[in-house]
Amino acid sequence: MRKLLASAAACLSVFAMAGAAQASEVTITFENPGADLPNGNFTTGGKCNGVKISGIDLCSIDENLGLTYTKDWVEVTATAYNSGGITDIMQDLAPKTSGLAIVSPGESSSDDQVQFSAGESVVFDFGTDVVLEAMDFNAGADRNCSNPGGEGPCGTFDLFVDNALFGSYTAVDDMVFGGIVGTLFEFVATDLNGGFAIASVTVSETPVPGAAVLLLSGLAGLGFNRSRRKLA
Repeated sequence: MRKLLASAAACLSVFAMAGAAQASEVTITFENPGADLPNGNFTTGGKCNGVKISGIDLCSIDENLGLTYTKDWVEVTATAYNSGGITDIMQDLAPKTSGLAIVSPGESSSDDQVQFSAGESVVFDFGTDVVLEAMDFNAGADRNCSNPGGEGPCGTFDLFVDNALFGSYTAVDDMVFGGIVGTLFEFVATDLNGGFAIASVTVSETPVPGAAVLLLSGLAGLGFNRSRRKLA
């Protein structure tokens, strides 16, 4: 019995360490300086869906695949949508960096003015449950939401988590969500007078202490049953 409990304690210790490791946060940055770059499926410079972009800006080649980023334990694919369906997503890196933006057909703005406009959205697919901790939003042209200049405020958006509406928000700098668990996160711009680009997303892994408790309970129950059999 003592050996069994010792094994259970050791297992619990392993799970506790694993839970602590999984709690680490990872930030994927879409703006310069220090931008994380996608794994592939992009062109550099030229035009993105007919809009002229700067020489180091990135545009998805296949809109159906979006842009996929890998960093530490995180892999996420960002896919863009508008009222007509799926569309191109770009990573604005220069000359004034903004981050991820959507380029719809017929867009008349230059690349540094392209933002998420009303009805446009991006879906972040992490492939597994993560905890959404924070987002950073820009107003475009390397301006923070709190100081958008002549572009107006960043505006509002609806957040869908795993295809269900979670809430409505106003986009601000360094926005903290406080831990929302899900696999798919869709940000839908809703303000006709505002727009935003996404500068970064921060997530952490889902905690696993519940699994450790179940394991310990199961082992303890097994030991109790063995003791009863011996007494019988």
